[in-house]
Amino acid sequence: MTAKKKQNASPSKVMVTFPCLQTRMVCRDRLRANNWNPNAVSADKMQLLRQSILDNGWCFPIVVIFDAEADVFVIVDGFHRWTIAQQDWLDLPEVPVVVLDHAIAQRMVATVQFNKARGVHQVDLDAEVIRALIGQGMTDEQIATHLGIDLDTVHRYKQLTGIAELFREAEYSTSWEMVDG
Repeated sequence: MTAKKKQNASPSKVMVTFPCLQTRMVCRDRLRANNWNPNAVSADKMQLLRQSILDNGWCFPIVVIFDAEADVFVIVDGFHRWTIAQQDWLDLPEVPVVVLDHAIAQRMVATVQFNKARGVHQVDLDAEVIRALIGQGMTDEQIATHLGIDLDTVHRYKQLTGIAELFREAEYSTSWEMVDG
């Protein structure tokens, strides 16, 4: 009888590798998209990714495998970061990569794991972030630009967290006038 390994085993009992410690710079033209990634990103999220890289720098390397036969790196995770590095976006000649030594099945599984492990945003928490940013002195326009959302969305989030307080500094225009008739 074999003992089952606990899913949440103590960190000292789990073997973890750290490929991130082997990050290296590679010419962006040596990378290729894979043909199995089911992930798609909308144009507004691509703009947000670009803004994030401009605001924060390039924080996450692209995960690849090396295809010796084709002499290229095939992207496992980070296709959209690679796209942002292209001439039409940031025009970066090199990008940081981490090279995995995975068979095709492992590559496909890794791509889905990376995509799904990112999670989703919760509206209530996003609204609280908007409240905090306003409290830090950011304007609605700055918030919209840096979070990749439109002004209407900023206003909807403000409504979720308390209209009176968050609209205190807002300028209102008259959208119609009363006329005696």
